[in-house]
This record gives sequence, structure tokens and C-alpha cells, in this order.
Amino acid sequence: MKKVKRSVKIVIAVALVIMLLLSSGVIFYLSKLNLIKFSNGKFTWSGSPDMSDSETLEEESRMNEAIADLEERDAIDATGEIYKDKRFLNILLIGTDERAESFSENARGDSCMIMSIGKKDGSLKLASLERGMGVPILEGKYKGQYDWLTHTFRYGGADLMMREVRECFKVDVERYIRVNFATFKKGIDSVGGIDINLTAAEVSYVNWYVGQKNKYSAGWNHLDGQGALGYARCRKIDSDWHRIERQRNVIQAVVTKTKDLSVTELNTLLNNVLPLVQTNLTRLEITELLLSAPKYRGVQIKQMTVPISGSYGGMRGLGGRSLFSVDFDTNAKELREFIYGVTTE
Repeated sequence: MKKVKRSVKIVIAVALVIMLLLSSGVIFYLSKLNLIKFSNGKFTWSGSPDMSDSETLEEESRMNEAIADLEERDAIDATGEIYKDKRFLNILLIGTDERAESFSENARGDSCMIMSIGKKDGSLKLASLERGMGVPILEGKYKGQYDWLTHTFRYGGADLMMREVRECFKVDVERYIRVNFATFKKGIDSVGGIDINLTAAEVSYVNWYVGQKNKYSAGWNHLDGQGALGYARCRKIDSDWHRIERQRNVIQAVVTKTKDLSVTELNTLLNNVLPLVQTNLTRLEITELLLSAPKYRGVQIKQMTVPISGSYGGMRGLGGRSLFSVDFDTNAKELREFIYGVTTE
């Protein structure tokens, strides 16, 4: 408790110094905080698990192909307690599938990653979680049945998704940030686009996605928001695993780009993006992150994908849906070592 109080006092003291030196800057900062949509991420879904729109059916077809050659087996639960280390802040990054500039409780999760921030060592780590992992639904009408990790957002929002990650991987994740397609596009456009090296197959897909046959070519390209979204969502040409890698490439490109933004450009970015962000981070936590932000700018993000190779098979879940059956015990240990640098038996 003393450490918490000391931390709070330090933040308040720094804030007071800033207020005395740059009073107008504090007003500017507070106005930015007010743009964010704060929410505990809780809601209850009582509708049907049927997700039979054309896009989902296409994804399920790919999942059928993905598990066709895998051994059919049950998931293996992780053992032990949830590991906690106050030197790290773990945030679940959730992408939902709304196209409009608003959030809906009817949305579905589209992607899911754990961003781990090293408060002491200035490290940034990103663990991409395969959306098709079968997880047991922990609450509500379909409790105990298995479905895709990202589908659990439909059953209980960000709060349930965090519980799923905590229980399945025994990693402390109490905070989330939610964005949607509109956030993504506006963010990329606000930083002036990003540079991505495209393969010939990726070019074909991205050009189709943006509706311009010859807009991009193989090699390095400068992508706008729509082009970057097409690149990040592309999986038809290979697999969800490559899609995860593309998403991480985009995040790294954005981190690299933001380190050179001017104050004016940063202001534009915040004005465009923050109204399209939902989180349960507190204002104090955000303040602490912003005060320490300089040490993270331009940092190379360490990355991993979960589940690791050889640690999953195939299974059927809710509604006969194809899922990856995961050895959560093995993956929990790998994830713990990746985030915290500790090994456990």
C-alpha cells in the first residue's frame, strides 16, 4: 500500500509541476483525456450464437481447412495461479468489427493481442492471440461451451475477454483498449500513412480491397488507412498466422512513424483517434503512461504468437464451429516467460 501511495504522490507532484510551468498545457492534456470513451467493458449477451453472415461463414470455411490435418484432441487447462508482477502493465488490445465511428454491443471481436509495458525497463512486448483458439465460455447462457476467443466478446464484452485470457493463460490482464476499423483507418491517415513491404500476393489482395487494381506494386509501398486495413486483414492468400504477423508489422510501422511527429501532427492524431478509443484504463494510469512515453518512442517491439507451434490440435465447439484445441498449460508457461522473463515448472 505504501508503494501505491508513493506512486500516486509522485504522479500528483509531477502533474503539479507541469501545471505551474505549463498551465495551458495541462488544460490541453485534460481536454484530450475527455475525448476517450471510458467503460468497464461489461455487458451481457442473451442472443443466439449463430454468426452466419457471409464473412463469418468464409472464416469458418478456412478454419475447417486449417484443422483438417490436425489431431483431434481436447484442450489442456493451465495449472497454477494467475501470475502478477507490478513492474509490468498488461493491456488487452481488442479490435472489433464495426465499420462506423461508434461502438456497438452487437459487435464481434476481430483480433486480440496482449501489449505488455515494462514500467521499469522501458520494454514493449506484443503477444498476438490466434482468434480461432477454442476457449470455454466463462459466463452467461452458453457457459462451459467452447468458442473462438474473439467470439467471447459477443457474449460478455471486453470484461469477459480479459477473464478468458487470465484464466486460460494465467497472466494478469486487468486493462483493455478497444478500437474498431474506423479507428484503425483514421489513425493511419493521421500519421500520414505507413511504409510496408508487400509481396506480389499481398499486392493483389490489397489492390482488390481498396478497389484500385494498380494502386500498389510488389516491394515497399506507402499505405494510407484503407490500404493498411486491407493489408492487416488479409488472410485469404495464406492463413490467420500470417495475418497476425501483418498486424504486428503495422503496429511496429506506426510506432516508428510516431516518433518523428511534430506537436501539430500529434495534436491532429489525438483529435482524430481518441474519440474512437474505448478503455478501462484510469485517468491516472493514462497520465503515468504519458509522462513516461518518451522512453518508449521508437522502441523495437518484441513479439510472439500464441499458441506456439505444436501445442494445438483441432476440435468442434459451440454450434459445431471448428476451433483450435490448445494446450493452455504449455502456452501459459511460454507467455509468462515472454512477458515476465520467468520460467515455471
